Amino acid sequence: MQISLRPSDPLPLYRQLVEQLRRQILLGILAPGSRIPPVRDLAVMARVNRNTAARAVQALEAAGLVCARVGRGTFVADDAPVRARASLGEALDALLDRTIDEARLLGADLEELPARLAARLADKEDAR
Repeated sequence: MQISLRPSDPLPLYRQLVEQLRRQILLGILAPGSRIPPVRDLAVMARVNRNTAARAVQALEAAGLVCARVGRGTFVADDAPVRARASLGEALDALLDRTIDEARLLGADLEELPARLAARLADKEDAR
């Protein structure tokens, strides 16, 4: 499992960690029933404070993506891929929000964003 967080990203580190773990569940890297690393190990892997890692695990548990079993660890929920897919819209909205925030910081004309996005999507389609 690989985790790479960006401290310069406006999204809080714990949310970045949540989104990366959610993505790994969607991609099947973390399969239903598989054990996720303990908070201490997750914190080391992500290079964050243990409280940050614990907050991410709590958010995943609240979303129903993982379940904690006392004395055994935290495991990916059986229906986690379905739940992760359902929350994909939320993740896309968060990504778009960050893009808008970054564009504002750059001083870009926000009215240009839809046309630029359409052009980038067309470029990506052509590259396939």
